[in-house]
Amino acid sequence: MIKLKWFSGGNDRADQAITIITELLTDLNGDSKSEPLQRLLKDYKNELELKESSVPYILSRMNIAISNVTLKNSIVLSKDQSEKINHLTKLSNIRYGY
Repeated sequence: MIKLKWFSGGNDRADQAITIITELLTDLNGDSKSEPLQRLLKDYKNELELKESSVPYILSRMNIAISNVTLKNSIVLSKDQSEKINHLTKLSNIRYGY
């Protein structure tokens, strides 16, 4: 995973998020218990590719949706998968220069 600069724009963040989501989908493939999470990640991946809304807004909604899906469905992630989800969450943290 490439480390983004604090001033990175939406396109850079979207590209990074799409890469992480693709890796997560590969990791989760075949796990029937995580099917709701896989569907959610696919939906947000498509939304990030289309860029019909602002990327920070999409990432913010995705973070909430991931939390809700994992809690409602009692999905347990491996350490590696948790780190990837954590990195996805950090992509929505935008620090402004003041």
